Amino acid sequence: MAGGQVELQCQLFPSVSAEDMELRWYRCQPSLAVHVRERGMDVDEEQVPQYRGRTTFVNDHVAAGKATVRIHSVTAFDNGTYCCRFQDGAEFGETVVQVQVAGLGTEPRIQVMARQDGVRAECTSAGWFPEPRVEWRDFRGQARPAVTNLSASATTGLWAVASSLTLWDRAVEGLSCSISSPLLPEQRKVAESRLPGECSLQVCPHNP
Repeated sequence: MAGGQVELQCQLFPSVSAEDMELRWYRCQPSLAVHVRERGMDVDEEQVPQYRGRTTFVNDHVAAGKATVRIHSVTAFDNGTYCCRFQDGAEFGETVVQVQVAGLGTEPRIQVMARQDGVRAECTSAGWFPEPRVEWRDFRGQARPAVTNLSASATTGLWAVASSLTLWDRAVEGLSCSISSPLLPEQRKVAESRLPGECSLQVCPHNP
């Protein structure tokens, strides 16, 4: 989960001690080092800047050939493929670890605005990863088409949602806006708003 931590685990077979080996985790290009350890010592100067201060080597069971690195404060940019490499002299072995980052965004908010012959509703939320799915339904369960704009933050990589629709049917009692991550569809977040039949104000009352 974005903001949490993830462990990259590798295991030698057969199980032999890895204490005196070079252990390297990288973004599948040797120059993009996530964490490097040589003969029981971390080699911090080889880390790329975005991982400095965010990784910890887990010493448990390294004598049995298990090497684990923990990445803290996971971001959307940590999503992707990693390589784990054990090297003892000229001999080495490596494997690939796939990390999938999921971000659950903020609770959606619906704003309803009156028009002369209808109402416009907008649903907003932020902090999603990967690109979220948005679905509108009325209180009868009927899906309602909408225009959805998604934008990713250049600093966090997380997605923001701004989705809107216009209703000309004043008989619709209310709307729900549902947002979910494709990785965690069961943890969808939903906002509901009852729609007034007539509005004398430019912005209608909002009853979530």
